[in-house]
Amino acid sequence: MKKIFVSIAMALVLGVMFAPAVLAIGPGSIPTPKDVGIAQTGPNSVTGWVGVVLTVVKWFYTIIFIVAIAMILLAAFHFVTSKGDATKTKTAKSELLYAIVGIAVALLSYGIVSFVQNSVTNQLTY
Repeated sequence: MKKIFVSIAMALVLGVMFAPAVLAIGPGSIPTPKDVGIAQTGPNSVTGWVGVVLTVVKWFYTIIFIVAIAMILLAAFHFVTSKGDATKTKTAKSELLYAIVGIAVALLSYGIVSFVQNSVTNQLTY
């Protein structure tokens, strides 16, 4: 008996909670988040998502550039302090090469995302 009472009470509470949303929608229509009172945040289209990805990539390549500049300065310091030692000079050259590769990867990532953004927003024709 107690289980039946609890089930009926839960059904009534849920009915009271969701009745305004169900009645506002109407028969045969699919409810949207706006119909049930949920505010939408964030992008709601492909171009919006591309904008979010572009923002993330801009932050990414900015951080990569900062790290690459620090690596170039560190490589220069190691090269100056190597005093002609072949192993230290080789280490400095490899650090410089890795910094240049990091800059190339950052530029390439921004270029790819920018190309995708332009192709989505401008609908490129061939």
